[in-house]
Amino acid sequence: MSNESIKKNFPDRAIFFLKKNVKVLIASSVIIFIFLLTFLFYNNLQEKKNIKLADQYTKASVLLKQKKLKKSKSILENIISKDHQIYSPLALYLIIDNELETETSKIILFFNKILKIKAIDKENLNLIKIKKAIYLFDTDKEELIIKTLNPVINSESVWSKLSIQLISDYFLSRNQPTKADEYMQLLKNKKKY
Repeated sequence: MSNESIKKNFPDRAIFFLKKNVKVLIASSVIIFIFLLTFLFYNNLQEKKNIKLADQYTKASVLLKQKKLKKSKSILENIISKDHQIYSPLALYLIIDNELETETSKIILFFNKILKIKAIDKENLNLIKIKKAIYLFDTDKEELIIKTLNPVINSESVWSKLSIQLISDYFLSRNQPTKADEYMQLLKNKKKY
């Protein structure tokens, strides 16, 4: 077949292909259109959710400055319950920094809830674990501190060495130099690699 005959037959072949596959082409177009609409709708919904949480966080911050602590605490607890990767941890930190919640057990529950948020990346989860351990330093919950930091210590995380240093410092502050030395030895071994 020469190039000229291919060029002459191309329009006929294209029309034949379109007539033969018209149903498939229409169905494919409809599916792509529906998928695109669903994607845009979902993104719009997520954006509205983010804006609403940002507004709530700002409102809670303003209420804190106005010394309306109960109302602010209520809003911040609501934000934590939304399992948002950014605003839920921020709400918890605001509660802790402003001492809006005095029950350690409740703060631990908040930390645990945030640590279950799947949208938070691994390194940020490790940082949240460190913050949880630091919060626990003022308690007598040594076992929980170790349990919280061990996954970070035993990982390849950028926070691993800091976790070892923190737990060592914790034991030194509790006059337990033997335990502190164990973790310092672990830190020296990590630095070799």
